[in-house]
Amino acid sequence: MLNKEQLKQLSTWAGFVGIMTIISGVLSCISVIAIIPGVISIILGLKLRTAKRYSDEIIESVDVNQESRINLLVSELATYFKIQGILMIISIILIVLGVVAMVTFGFSAMNQAGMYY
Repeated sequence: MLNKEQLKQLSTWAGFVGIMTIISGVLSCISVIAIIPGVISIILGLKLRTAKRYSDEIIESVDVNQESRINLLVSELATYFKIQGILMIISIILIVLGVVAMVTFGFSAMNQAGMYY
């Protein structure tokens, strides 16, 4: 059985986080360097807003069979989490590459300065 109270909480938070994500994406697009992350943020925010709409439809519906709406809701959330996961993996890779580069350049600079034996 579907718990409509939990669905209402999902709707509320998906709506809030979606709006904040869209706003941060628009602000990011102001900078030329951050246009791509800004557009991705806007898309993620729109996914959350769509999930909110579907959850609101499920809450307001008197129809017992809401399988199609639930599938649409889960699909939007799955896409949101997939994009977020890919962005996290890319961030981790870039952090590791940055640390490796810093260590490499640090040893190179120490060697050039005669500090490394």
